[in-house]
Amino acid sequence: MYAGNLSWEEFEKAKGKPAILVFGAIEPHGKHLPLDTDSIIPWEIAKRLEKKSGALLFPPLNYGYVYTLRKFPGALSLTSRTLHTVAEELFTELFREGFTRILVIIGHGGNTGPVKSALKELSDDFEFRAAVVEWWKLTDAEAGHADEVESSLVLAAGHELRSEPVQEERKDYVGAIIPPPDDLFTPSGYIGKVSDISKERGEKIYSEILEKLEKMLEKDLLLEE
Repeated sequence: MYAGNLSWEEFEKAKGKPAILVFGAIEPHGKHLPLDTDSIIPWEIAKRLEKKSGALLFPPLNYGYVYTLRKFPGALSLTSRTLHTVAEELFTELFREGFTRILVIIGHGGNTGPVKSALKELSDDFEFRAAVVEWWKLTDAEAGHADEVESSLVLAAGHELRSEPVQEERKDYVGAIIPPPDDLFTPSGYIGKVSDISKERGEKIYSEILEKLEKMLEKDLLLEE
């Protein structure tokens, strides 16, 4: 059930269901993937999960905190403070409306800290349970940035590659280097391999992720490792 399609009367009857909320981003993803890749993938996961469960899917927030790829065009970022505030106010409204079980699907790693800190602070004032999940931690596939995993998921979500990717070199560094070195990403702006890309592979990864998320909802968000 998608909250945005409901009348207020239908919304009233949906209160008490688990709520699903997506935090995406607009960020460069190499030359071969669209800027909203970090919104496409978690939204596709959320839509598929909504169809398989009794949860209520809310409209996504498709702007996030983008830092490491700001040297490339198309990195449209909120500050981490702004994202924290927006998340805090969205969650507060969900709690006010009577939703006490929140599944948060993160599509961009820079969003995780502000979203989690907002929920931690709210836990002093509200009774709720929230699970914040980064989709790439729900699959055995080793995901990078704009790599063959993300590319396959974008294809399986019904989108196309913007160009054919070419494997490029980059460097790894110990720890989080701030500001990030220019060669942390490839010259095109990705991390990882880009050879094994297919819609079929994306479908398999979606199935793997959805299986775990369905179990999370069945377990009232308390799924053991």
